[in-house]
Amino acid sequence: MNILPHPPPSAADPSAVVIFLPDDVIIEFLTFLEVKDLIRMKCVCKSWNTIISDPIFAKTHLKKKKRTKKPHLAFLSDKSEGSGDCRAVPISRLLQEMKKSSSNLTHDDLPYYYRFNYKNYSDIVGSCNGLVCLLGCSFTDSHYVEKSLSFWNPATRTKSDTLVSFRSYFKRPYREFCKFALGYDNSTDTFKGVLLTSITDGNLVAIGKTAARVFTLGGDNNNNNANAWRVIQYFPVVVVPHRFCYTQCDTVYLNNSINWLVCHRKKKKKKKKNLTIEQYVIVSLDLKTETYTQFLLPRSCNKELLTRPILSPTVDCLSVLMDCMCFSYDFKKSHFIIWKMDEFGVENSWTQFLKISYMNLQINYLPQLIPLCLSEDGDTIIFSINRANQAILYNWRDNRVKRIKSTNMITWSLAKAYVESLISTDLWKIFGVGISRRCLAGPRRIL
Repeated sequence: MNILPHPPPSAADPSAVVIFLPDDVIIEFLTFLEVKDLIRMKCVCKSWNTIISDPIFAKTHLKKKKRTKKPHLAFLSDKSEGSGDCRAVPISRLLQEMKKSSSNLTHDDLPYYYRFNYKNYSDIVGSCNGLVCLLGCSFTDSHYVEKSLSFWNPATRTKSDTLVSFRSYFKRPYREFCKFALGYDNSTDTFKGVLLTSITDGNLVAIGKTAARVFTLGGDNNNNNANAWRVIQYFPVVVVPHRFCYTQCDTVYLNNSINWLVCHRKKKKKKKKNLTIEQYVIVSLDLKTETYTQFLLPRSCNKELLTRPILSPTVDCLSVLMDCMCFSYDFKKSHFIIWKMDEFGVENSWTQFLKISYMNLQINYLPQLIPLCLSEDGDTIIFSINRANQAILYNWRDNRVKRIKSTNMITWSLAKAYVESLISTDLWKIFGVGISRRCLAGPRRIL
């Protein structure tokens, strides 16, 4: 195979030489390129188009991209008359704001070539292997809200049609809740979605157990577990719903598992006004075995959380920083603490990563901070904050802080980090729960 398509040597030029390279050398060369460059390279010749379009090449390329650690952020802008934008921006672009005197982002500052208009999308559930999972929400009648899921690949500018949908009562938000999470099962090369559903009474106390369902996308079409909802083991703890239902900052995908930060109620215990460390647990679902494991939080957090009321306005978060699972929370309304689990699943490996004073962040009120991502050198962390259209860049080594303000109503708290990939959004068919069939069409080009 030629490294580039050359015309045959001319008879008038006997010195002309055609350079041949083996296929594996060409493939190795292509895996080092960025996604946008690979999309252009498809036009070089048919053989390159075949290589770059191969799903096996996409997986090989993704592995190298994960090692280079050049993440992006995907986020939603606020709805205006029922529509808005899903956008994506390189984290390196945000870090450039640290060098500027002002930090106001406009529409032109955020690359709109990663953007498409949306309707009825209410949340970003998660991201995995370069795909961002969007949760749609629409009201079908006076009793139900229909929720739907689709995949978006910002790098290739494609989005799937609806993959799966389900219904819940919207007139009784404290009676029924649904919580969705996404992960990738490396053992079967399949995406797996997990849906948790529970019923609560008027006091926000769970009635009975939390049911769990799993559906599988992709993989072997002959696999009986693919393309259908399956009921798995009940969630192993009784959750406190109002601290669990309405946020995605307590759910992360890491190490072939989906992990939830849960505040739960102890059986046969009197109700307490304040939280204790014993009420917190991380529930981890192994996507290969579909079994649960529970991890305890650092024991030294006990005194810090003991004074926290259950209805505290602050947010306790799970996040992934430096490929480690992290737990963060407010400490006495004066500091923000981040712990990281150095070795996944080993409770004794918890170490305190950061203890940040709100004064260093130039905050004079009790904030709701959510760690979004960390710079490649590990010095700068990006937070969302409960102030409209604002995010915070904080260099913890020299205490430099920069507040990013945007003019396009960005919901930073819903932002998710991802690595660019060529993974296709064209997945296998999947059916909804209790409603008409939903099947996949090919990926729809956006912009």
